[in-house]
Amino acid sequence: MKIFLITAAALLPFQAIAEEATDDGWKDSFPIENYRMVSKGDKNRYWGLNPGRFVVLGGIESEGAEFVLITVLDETEIVDGIETRVIEEREFKDGGLVEISRNFFAMAKETGDVFYFGEDVADYKNGEVIGHGGQWCAGVDGAQAGMYMPANPVVGMRYYMETHPGVAMDRAEIFETGATVEAPKQTFEQCLIVTESSPLEPDDESYKRYAPDIGMIFDDGLELYKHGRKFPSEKFVEFRTPDMQMPATPSRIVRELHPTGEIKEVKAELHQDHVRYAVEVFIDGKQWDVEVNNDGKVYRNAED
Repeated sequence: MKIFLITAAALLPFQAIAEEATDDGWKDSFPIENYRMVSKGDKNRYWGLNPGRFVVLGGIESEGAEFVLITVLDETEIVDGIETRVIEEREFKDGGLVEISRNFFAMAKETGDVFYFGEDVADYKNGEVIGHGGQWCAGVDGAQAGMYMPANPVVGMRYYMETHPGVAMDRAEIFETGATVEAPKQTFEQCLIVTESSPLEPDDESYKRYAPDIGMIFDDGLELYKHGRKFPSEKFVEFRTPDMQMPATPSRIVRELHPTGEIKEVKAELHQDHVRYAVEVFIDGKQWDVEVNNDGKVYRNAED
């Protein structure tokens, strides 16, 4: 596949991709040693590294919901001799925590290109760690850092985001730039659309969309529910959702508790290890606050 070049001399990763791509068109090594790597900054508009930034992606169905909370932590980690920024992903399914991954990124100060140095993974079931699938670390067992997000993406760029043969071989192709994307609550302009694949799973492809100055806004059907910046005092992230989108079990519990009540507001709350729904119910002009999870556990049922 032909790679289209731009003329800015500073964008060396573009040149490297064009000149050093493998026979199948995928670039799998990068001249990281030629750059000053930094662990903080928003020079890359699609994947910034300033602490506090977060997005919530989700999808809600009657039987349950899936959410992913992606947060740029105020933490760094030395990986393969490079100080990297830790970006945490917490994945929830049907109200419970199923995975925490700590991902390590650093940015080339000269260009704004962001490189991926590995991830620590903890898989959860019923609150207990059950595995560490897919984790890898640059510099260990032959693993190498890959490019995660070019600062100036061009349609047709194909590159490995991670290289650990047999363990982690995710790669990305820039499918579209300057796209308009409609999310549940707003429309985003100048978005980037990326397809991801892996030779380890040749029949699977993943589709992601990124908005400038926000980050990921779509991941295989999970859409953006909230974005912003978190503060250390925040114990959970909450966002409003239509009451008809509340999963069936918490919806049933609320209506059993207050059969004559009128639901005025529903908020999903992403806590450290579970999701709960905070519901405002009005009965004869009085407000009741109900908090319930996907399994029907009631945390609160009290008049406000």
